[in-house]
Formats: sequence, structure tokens, C-alpha cells
Amino acid sequence: MLRSPSERGRTLLAGLRNRNLTARVRQPVDELWDRYLGVHTFGHYPGSGGPGDREWYLHYIPSSYRDVFAVLDRGGVGPDDIVTDLGCGLGRVVFAASYRGAARVEGVDLIPSLVDSAKANLASSRLKHRDIRFHARNALDHHLGDTTFLYLFHPFGPEILGEVMEKARDDRRSAGIRRPLRIAYVNPVGESVLNEAGWLRPDGDMPPRREHFSSALHYRTAFWESTDV
Repeated sequence: MLRSPSERGRTLLAGLRNRNLTARVRQPVDELWDRYLGVHTFGHYPGSGGPGDREWYLHYIPSSYRDVFAVLDRGGVGPDDIVTDLGCGLGRVVFAASYRGAARVEGVDLIPSLVDSAKANLASSRLKHRDIRFHARNALDHHLGDTTFLYLFHPFGPEILGEVMEKARDDRRSAGIRRPLRIAYVNPVGESVLNEAGWLRPDGDMPPRREHFSSALHYRTAFWESTDV
């Protein structure tokens, strides 16, 4: 059956929205990085819960590549690092860390559809031969013993964050890891949890920086380093 011009127009607009056209136009540098790396990391996934809830998960919107690279550079990510991004979404931080030369990068997310899309990104990426791994699992089920740089964008509420920090310490002890763990916490809503962990020391922070020609939101990043070595 033939569709009217208005129906075809609505279908076209829906398709453009599904491809995150507005964000891509308003964040042209990020669009260029996606094209260069051969990935599609624009997207949105709604959050759930709220402050005070155990199951509090922030919505997913990727940070700008400029902000991600700045965090990785400030954290000193290099060829000896194993980087883990908890709440990886479509994988922008994972691809950026691999591009920056990390030995291995792992992305973990609770939402299977996001991880499936991240894996599809990897299959088409110019970085597909690098050591990049995506896991659809709870952060509390992911081994952090050999992680040297942990990236967090306020992925969950303070209760789970505290449990993840305890697990990271226990995983490191069981693995006999002696190298310090560095943590970058973007939008550090639950930073008091890390301050009170007892085995981490603050290592400065990085204020949000305005980015010209971009509609991306920018957040403060706080850094920590482990003292259990």
C-alpha cells in the first residue's frame, strides 16, 4: 500500500531521530571522532530510581570525546594499563582508552542491549584488533583485581558504589596486585563513599571546561589512588 507524503515524512523523521541526528549535528567533533574510529556512540538510555534508592542508575548519555581524552590523559593512561569502565553504555570511553594505547580495556554495563550495540561497534571499528572486551553484567560480578585505571561516570547510587569499592579492594588482595589503582569519577555525586573507603586517597580533580561548537554537557571529575600497596 502506498503511503502518503506526510506518512513518509514522519517515517523519515523517526529514522533520523533514531540515528541521534540532533546530537550529532550539535556535537560535530564527536561525530568526526565516531567516524574516524568507525563506531556509533551517540545515544540515550533512561535512568531509574533516585537518590537514596539502592537501585539508582543515572541515564546514559556519552561524554564528549574531548572530556574523555582529558580524563584519560590526566589519569596517565598508557600502554601498561588495564582500564575498566563501569557503566560503559555504547563504549565511547572504552574506544577512547584503547585509542590512547591502554593494554586492555573492558566495558561493563547492566543493560544487555547497550552491550550488544557496543560489541557491534567493536566489530566495525578500526580498533577491532585491540584487546577490547564488553560484558553485560552487574558491576558487582565483574573482577577488578587486575584493573589499574577505573572509570566511573556516576553509574549507580552510593550503596552499590561502596560495595563496588570493597569488591575492588578484595579482588586486588586476592590477586596479589601491588600496583596502585587509579580512579576517575566523573560527576562524582557519591564521592564521600570513596573519601570514606579507608584505602583510597584523593588525587585532585578537574573542573568542567566549556567546549565551543558543542551541546555536550560537562562535569567535574575527581581522582583517587589506592594506598593498599
